[in-house]
Amino acid sequence: MPDDNTGTENMSATAKDGLNIAKPMARATIDLRHVCCGLVPAILDELKRFRGDEVDVLIRAGIEPEIISGFGTGGDWAFQFLPSFGHGLARFTRRPPDPAKRVRLDVLDY
Repeated sequence: MPDDNTGTENMSATAKDGLNIAKPMARATIDLRHVCCGLVPAILDELKRFRGDEVDVLIRAGIEPEIISGFGTGGDWAFQFLPSFGHGLARFTRRPPDPAKRVRLDVLDY
């Protein structure tokens, strides 16, 4: 049992003193590797429910082009693909709110 209640009972003395050790970041992960059809709507549904600012989404390997074509460059989330093994990994980061209210102009608004 650790004496400082930090869960470091299996760490070496060097790790316990904080040298050369990065604290692991807890990052939310959504596993959608089982989805092959309708991936973009599934991701959007998950992002609507997500309250944090950054989330990793696990996807089927090789399906990245569907995400790129589905999300493009707009929206409330920025995304990037990260190297992974056996699956795709897309990291979504919430964009800060736009100070100017977005106005949608189309033929029906005139």
